[in-house]
Amino acid sequence: MSEQKQIPPPQEQQSFGSVMRYLIVLAVAGIAVYYAYFNNPVEYSAQEAKGSTMATSYSVKVRDFPKSKNVDAWSSVAEKIQRCLDDIDCRMSTFKPDSEVSRFNMSDSTDWFSVSPETAEVAELALDVSRLTDGAFDITVAPLVDCWGFGAKEQSFRQAALPPENEINEIKKRIGFDKLSVRLNPPALKKSVPELSVDLSAIAKGYAVDCVVRLLEQLKFKNYMVEVGGEVRCRGNKGEQGSWVVGIEKPLIVPQGEFPGLWEKKLPMSDSALATSGDYQNYHTVGTVRYSHIIDPRTGYPTEKIAAGETAPAERLGSVSVFDKDCARADALATALFVLGEQKGLEFAERERLPVLFLLRTDGQKPVIREAASTEFKKLFEK
Repeated sequence: MSEQKQIPPPQEQQSFGSVMRYLIVLAVAGIAVYYAYFNNPVEYSAQEAKGSTMATSYSVKVRDFPKSKNVDAWSSVAEKIQRCLDDIDCRMSTFKPDSEVSRFNMSDSTDWFSVSPETAEVAELALDVSRLTDGAFDITVAPLVDCWGFGAKEQSFRQAALPPENEINEIKKRIGFDKLSVRLNPPALKKSVPELSVDLSAIAKGYAVDCVVRLLEQLKFKNYMVEVGGEVRCRGNKGEQGSWVVGIEKPLIVPQGEFPGLWEKKLPMSDSALATSGDYQNYHTVGTVRYSHIIDPRTGYPTEKIAAGETAPAERLGSVSVFDKDCARADALATALFVLGEQKGLEFAERERLPVLFLLRTDGQKPVIREAASTEFKKLFEK
């Protein structure tokens, strides 16, 4: 009797069975992962990185850092933050002689001067704000800043007398944002007069905040607050305590380098940036008159000019705070609006639909603070 051969099942049936078994395994694994996740959700911890940059301090707070990561993981994030800030300072500082900005300032060439994409980006934004504000913001104001004793050059402020008018007028001939050109590709700056120099201090801190935010986004963080020298940008919230809260200082005159210690407002913030420009922490005094570090590039003088024989006004602008989606732009606009002053500044804020808060100070033994807010600010914070 011949041996009967066993006929294997059709190939189609083997394939169908294999696929079904594979799908069942995937389904079981998916169910297991689902229950494992919801029974053991990822736990997060709050972390903070602090340090120094651009002659000021910074703080970066992150709420959603996974607890499962080892201790060195946050140290690595903090190191990346510090490197990010150091890179910006090395490119844009006027106090570092080998920075891109310092080398551009020292050059008397009117040809294109190669810079990093970051420096070109900041200079381009600065020119945009200059054009928007008709020159109230101008990064070419550096020689005037030096003349008044607030710049990088080592020179003592003239305590006995103000800079002569003819010197101010001569400097004004070689400044002006219209004398600066920016090229983004390839990145470069160009001056139309050899003496032109730039100072990015009124926009660089805000830009640094934005750069740290980009880094945090690349690292997949969704809840954070970044602050550099008082310029702030937030996203998400800080957990059960609710929104991030930022403070706007009372612009009270205190010894330079000291914090007034009093808040005019504490405001909830999420997914926005805040920058403040003020006259109350960096200034010089001649006789009984204070001169702010904020120079009006159109006049060549600090924002408050007191002529001989005139009495200082009882009320003066103390600070301007601007909210925007980007901190660099908020930083530049805060300076521009301080230069414009309350009336013209509010007109500008209304026209551009900007959330802006002006704080005006009446000096004396009991200083009084008056608030002047734009319509958009009131919509956000005075509901």
